[in-house]
Amino acid sequence: MPILNLTRKILPKLSKLTSENRTAINNMPEMILAKMVREGDNKIVHVGMNECKAVRILPDKINTIYTDALASCNAVGIVIKGKDGYPITILSHYTPLPQSKELQALAIDKQLQTYEKFIDKSKKPNLFFNVPGYDDAGILKPCVNNIFEKVRAVMDKYFNKNYNEQVYLYKSKHRPAFFSSANIFQFDTKNSNKLKITTVGEQEHFFDLNM
Repeated sequence: MPILNLTRKILPKLSKLTSENRTAINNMPEMILAKMVREGDNKIVHVGMNECKAVRILPDKINTIYTDALASCNAVGIVIKGKDGYPITILSHYTPLPQSKELQALAIDKQLQTYEKFIDKSKKPNLFFNVPGYDDAGILKPCVNNIFEKVRAVMDKYFNKNYNEQVYLYKSKHRPAFFSSANIFQFDTKNSNKLKITTVGEQEHFFDLNM
């Protein structure tokens, strides 16, 4: 199955009808994934708050890892090519508290240490930050946030500054109704080098890990 399209082109408006609001909530990407997990889909992994998980993306096994409830929290994802050619994905979600940032970096370090023997270090890993920003005359700018330096220090330890990095900012205040708070990593089940990341607000980003 190709990558599941979870995103909506237009956000629904608040309704006077409870049933319509319930339907709008149930159609949010994270709610669709949560329902699939409840119904027994073991190819989807959910990452909770103050949690870090790592998965190997293998044929007919896990193809999606996601976290939700990002309001002012930091989500950090890392996608690494394994020696067998299949991706290893680490996803973490921690609160913005100073001690949480320390714990997030430590948790990422632990996962990298656990999976290090599986990593193909001839390939550049990809580091993704999904973090809160503030609105400056209609432009989102990064909040003061030392999660960057803490995670980069961990990455440098394993990859000697040889990795790609993307920073995605999200609006943490004054969000419209039914605004998705999810950060989702989906891999094509027919070609695990094809990755779609859906960040908070349903912004889609596509990657070919072979490039």
